[in-house]
Amino acid sequence: MMSRLICLLAFLVASSAIVPTAGAACSVGGCGSGEDSWLTSAQSFISSDVPLVGVSASDTPGSDFAYSRSFRAGPQVKSNNSTPSGIPALAEAYVTPGSREELFISPRMLKSLGSLSEGEVALDVSSRRSPGQSRIRGAVSIPASSFFQDNGSLRNISELAGLLGRVGVSNSDSVMVYGESFASGEATAVLYALRCLGHENAKALDGGLDNWMAASLPLESRETVRRPTAYIPGSPLEAPANYDLVRSGAVQLIDARRIQDFGKEKISNASWISPESLLAEGRLKANLNDTFARLNASQTVVVYSDDIFGASIVWFALELMGYDARVYRWQDWQERQENEGLSRFN
Repeated sequence: MMSRLICLLAFLVASSAIVPTAGAACSVGGCGSGEDSWLTSAQSFISSDVPLVGVSASDTPGSDFAYSRSFRAGPQVKSNNSTPSGIPALAEAYVTPGSREELFISPRMLKSLGSLSEGEVALDVSSRRSPGQSRIRGAVSIPASSFFQDNGSLRNISELAGLLGRVGVSNSDSVMVYGESFASGEATAVLYALRCLGHENAKALDGGLDNWMAASLPLESRETVRRPTAYIPGSPLEAPANYDLVRSGAVQLIDARRIQDFGKEKISNASWISPESLLAEGRLKANLNDTFARLNASQTVVVYSDDIFGASIVWFALELMGYDARVYRWQDWQERQENEGLSRFN
């Protein structure tokens, strides 16, 4: 019986090598992908209850052949980072560098994910960056939190100018701002601060350091030291919205706080848009027109929040899509409302 089985198997293998079956995508051994009909048939045979020739159940622990159920036809890819598709996880996470400016109406404040040009200054504003950690080559560091008061308002002009001048940044420099991740809002918040200082040539990176690393762009671990300089502020390119403007009804309002806070209390006629809803894979998503579809492009939009970092992401996205956007602190609204309430009772 065993000899007949061996002969039958030998005949099947020999005949299939000469004439492929009708459904075969390629001849035996011709593809090696593990997906053609011959390999599928082989897999079915190996996974069946027919014992392998020359191997007995006693050769391996247990009553069944240990590998017959787990074997897969075709070469096995061994990788600690492999995915079900067989592609290494690192490859799937790879980000293609280059410009995405065509996705936005007014991309003047967006720095494409790519190497810096000569003369550009990279400003690392990650609050958790420590000495010795990887950063973009040539970057100088100022934590984003240094630009703002505890209540989210900007520090005064002289303080901000001093911060920048000490690390060697002048108002005439072309500055690219980035953070640990774009989703943190650190880069967009500092860009907003630079715009308030009248810094014309300032942009935020299209992504964060995580995207930069995923694109295999240049890094270094040493800290860059630039010669200190005098930072001279220019005419403001942005200015925070004030209470009277918000209350006037002449602007569109976006609440960028958490949905729970929006549900409890909001400014009248405000719409809710979360910063997270504007992102995909750590960067601004491609179809922002859908998110902003209900807004009037010819009317100023005020984004308010109790978190300057989240508000700045929404502000930045609106600016890239051609809107005139302003930022307003929710804390100021609450204080003004409380003061008005007290004055009515006095």
